[in-house]
Amino acid sequence: MSDSSAVGPFHGRSLAFRLYYAAIVSAGVVIAVRTFPGARIESWGPVLWWLGFSIASDLSPIHLPRTGAYITVSSALDYAAIVVFGPVVAAMISTVSTLATSFTTRRRAASYKILFNVCLFIITISSAGYVFRLVGGYATPNVRELVLPMAACGITYFGINTFGVSIIVALLQQANAWRIWQRTYLWTTVTHLVGFVPLGAIIAVIFVHIGIPGVGLFLVPLMLARYSFKLYTDMRKVHFDTVRAFTSAIDASDPYTRGHSERVTRYSVAIARDMRLSERRVQAIEYAGFLHDMGKIGVDHDILTKPGSLTDEEWQAMREHPVIGARIVSDLDFLKGAREVVLYHHERYDGKGYPEGLAGERIPLEARIAKVADAFDAMMSDRPYRSSLGLQKSIQELEDGKGTEFDPEVVDIFLAVLDAGKVEVVDLASA
Repeated sequence: MSDSSAVGPFHGRSLAFRLYYAAIVSAGVVIAVRTFPGARIESWGPVLWWLGFSIASDLSPIHLPRTGAYITVSSALDYAAIVVFGPVVAAMISTVSTLATSFTTRRRAASYKILFNVCLFIITISSAGYVFRLVGGYATPNVRELVLPMAACGITYFGINTFGVSIIVALLQQANAWRIWQRTYLWTTVTHLVGFVPLGAIIAVIFVHIGIPGVGLFLVPLMLARYSFKLYTDMRKVHFDTVRAFTSAIDASDPYTRGHSERVTRYSVAIARDMRLSERRVQAIEYAGFLHDMGKIGVDHDILTKPGSLTDEEWQAMREHPVIGARIVSDLDFLKGAREVVLYHHERYDGKGYPEGLAGERIPLEARIAKVADAFDAMMSDRPYRSSLGLQKSIQELEDGKGTEFDPEVVDIFLAVLDAGKVEVVDLASA
């Protein structure tokens, strides 16, 4: 077993990744060297207490579902520290807190990752503090006077921190940073700006009126805010786990298509992202990809596994599965965006599909995408009535079906995705 650390943490990383990493670390170090030594601290007592509060908050990060990212409620304390102590001392508190907690909740993180996180926080807090002062922010017992400065501070903090992480992840994965940000952080924006920023302003006002004891007491509602957000993130994870459970039920009803839903999902998401659809639409397509054959649980098992041609009666029963599936997903609010894809993924571009015979752009784009992905995987898979067609023949079938069975643009984009190697395809015919 080789030791990857022997070749260094940046072995195999792109030049862009190395340059960006170096830029963030250099900027963070420069800011720290130039500002930390001159920090004015009137009393160390409140600063040390604040550091303790920050560490306590950082010890319970909220991991965002299906990503390696996390957030903590200590951002509210960062905002308040910017008001109370100024951005330099706030950055110092964040630096020590990040280092202290990196060996507990994130103890497995490599030293170069910890360094990046520390420097990004220094840049984030320094920039947010500068903007806070720029728009007239100062320590005041009147919370109304903090509304505009804290809003500007919060937007700056959230933007620099989340995009800073998204860019390094995108460079690491050779992906689109905007897509990474949308997928990871977009849904947290309202919670952060409407929740954590006002909390920071209130904590700052409480400190001005009461001092550290008031801040200590306010940790209780701060932890309640963390608990509420944790419930929200858990709910999103439960949604995805529910979809995967449905997929298992589909596989159980039709074992010949085991893994089919996951592959259709992978292809559909790749097409959607190449078409630059919003992440909200991509998520709907992802859920629909897993659930597009949900209605098959209402089709007789003998029909699903029949090795020969279906009778007219059996074929009519099979054609009902999109309607059954759409009816099932309609009962769950978080799956309503997937309903039309489930219902219309067997419609044809020429209007000869089912269940409603829609044609052209009357078929929702998401359903046209799923149609191509579904047909391709079906052609590439072994079925009871035939073996896999193989990659080249499946591609030719897509080409031949442009304008009749399939949306030509969707086919062209999918073939470009395949050619670029953006999705993995197993060619059973050549295996």
